[in-house]
Amino acid sequence: MRTIIIGASGYGREVAWICRRAGIELLGFCDDSPDKQAGTMAEYPLLGTIEAAAARLDGPLGFHVAVGDNRARQQLAARALQVGWQAVTVVDPSAVCAPDADLGAGCLVGIGSVISCGTRLGGFVIVNHHVTVGHDCDIAEAAQLCPGVRVSGGCRIGEGALLGSNAATIPGVAIGAWATVGAGGVALRDLPAGERLVRIR
Repeated sequence: MRTIIIGASGYGREVAWICRRAGIELLGFCDDSPDKQAGTMAEYPLLGTIEAAAARLDGPLGFHVAVGDNRARQQLAARALQVGWQAVTVVDPSAVCAPDADLGAGCLVGIGSVISCGTRLGGFVIVNHHVTVGHDCDIAEAAQLCPGVRVSGGCRIGEGALLGSNAATIPGVAIGAWATVGAGGVALRDLPAGERLVRIR
């Protein structure tokens, strides 16, 4: 399916690179920024806002939101769905996903990452490069696992939660909705919704 990347940024360029590696046909980028309504980025056209692009492009179209802010990613996805576009999940060819892993719409699984048996990713989850997600985990919508994260088996990561680069959990831990485990943090017990962990808890 012809696909548009939402988010004309450095991360958007990374996603475009992975799309090329995965054989996904890209049409270009959408972005709300006034200085990104025309021109090109990473050799693809800048198409303006979601609504402007939808008004002039025909046929079934896919989209992938390449925006690191978890709330903004949810909101942009809702706008793209409203204009009738279909969310596209992007998996790098080097990633390894178990046959029974369930990847939600609009997810990204980056270079060298592993999604193990029985794990579910909700919609619009980012699993960045070299991330390991153990067996039987549940990663809720719009959560983000930054590069090098290690999620042990049986963990629950809530909606919009963020695990910073090289963060880790022990088995069975629950990270609440919109909570943050900072870079290098280790969650040894549950982290309530909205809280931040910037040390070993």
